[in-house]
Amino acid sequence: MMEKSEGPNSLMEEKFQKFDKGLKEAIYEFERWSPELVYLIHHDDADGLTSAAIAKRALVREKIKTRLICIEKLYPDIVKRLHALSGNVYFYLDIAAAHAKFISEENKGKNLTFILDHHDAEPSTDPLVYNLDPELYGISGERDVSGSATAYVLSRRLNPRNIDVSHLAVIGSAEIPGDLRGINRMVLEDAVKKELVRVVVSTGKESYRITPFKGRSSRSLSRRLTVLGSVGYYRGGPKMGVDACLKGFTSETEAFTDELEEERKKANKRLLAQLYHGGLLKSSNVQWFHARDVFKGMGVKVVGSFCSLISYKTLVDGNKYIFGFMNMDREIPGFGMLEEDYVKVSARVPPKLGKLIMSGKKPPLSKILAEACRESGGNADGHAVAASGWIPRGQKETLVRKANDIISKQLSEE
Repeated sequence: MMEKSEGPNSLMEEKFQKFDKGLKEAIYEFERWSPELVYLIHHDDADGLTSAAIAKRALVREKIKTRLICIEKLYPDIVKRLHALSGNVYFYLDIAAAHAKFISEENKGKNLTFILDHHDAEPSTDPLVYNLDPELYGISGERDVSGSATAYVLSRRLNPRNIDVSHLAVIGSAEIPGDLRGINRMVLEDAVKKELVRVVVSTGKESYRITPFKGRSSRSLSRRLTVLGSVGYYRGGPKMGVDACLKGFTSETEAFTDELEEERKKANKRLLAQLYHGGLLKSSNVQWFHARDVFKGMGVKVVGSFCSLISYKTLVDGNKYIFGFMNMDREIPGFGMLEEDYVKVSARVPPKLGKLIMSGKKPPLSKILAEACRESGGNADGHAVAASGWIPRGQKETLVRKANDIISKQLSEE
């Protein structure tokens, strides 16, 4: 393994060996099922799209058909509909690790299910639901592994020839700040060995140049894939993104991505102007806004990207958590309609608060938002400094109030 892992290399190796044992057990069961079709349920950002592309390539190599379903959040409607069926094989990619118990309760041993994720996780309670999130093995999804790296390691274990998609996991891992480390570093090592990635060091920082994509950087490719999948969610963007991963960007895909990016920039400017004119509300611990229909026609991940954008601006209070709300469309492209109207909530933190969270002096967003959403009739998941969820329409004020209470309570207890 390359350097740049969490603590001594031997500690990371020990954690990885336990994780790898879980992968072997899952693959043994997968081969025993010998499926003809696998459903790939994946997220719409670059990590989710590259995860789907990696899994698709690996399964097609084994002569297994795939059906891709791109989702933005793990809504109960989707889980109940999928797991009401029997005898299917599901891969959840870059999503679902925090909801393994709910999936287990709905599955009841009827379908073989793999969760390949890196967000905060809970163990499965169904033997046929394999939660293969490295977080459960003590490997940080914040720093050491992406969802696409998790999908890649499983694919590599399934068939060593799948090393030829290692560069896609390097692109998916670009959402994690800093030089790659931990499992992400192991994946990078594979990609460099196969000359799929070239590492460039400048002013002490690494950049990863992706050879099959004409030497473009992993971060620039990640940004474009996320635009395709999220801004273009209702316009075939996720499928175009997965195709781009496996076949390369066509001139049409490039032009469409440019168009979507310009559309998002204009929407961001409109919403930013609204916030400067009183649209950003503040309470004791939380500052929040409602995008309403500014992003109409786009996937809901765009509100999370906007929260990240404003987290660095003087407009926001550096000591308060940022919550952004957006009305959601009921449609899940290629799957069907949700039964209820929901509101998406994304949460981020300003840099100052982020440092306090990572040092343990402030409570993490993943815990705050998950608890507040549950108490408001919804659900959430994520990381310590970036999380998202959904709530029923009309519960925004309830969620903000509960989040304030949860934060105040945790701070007083500490």
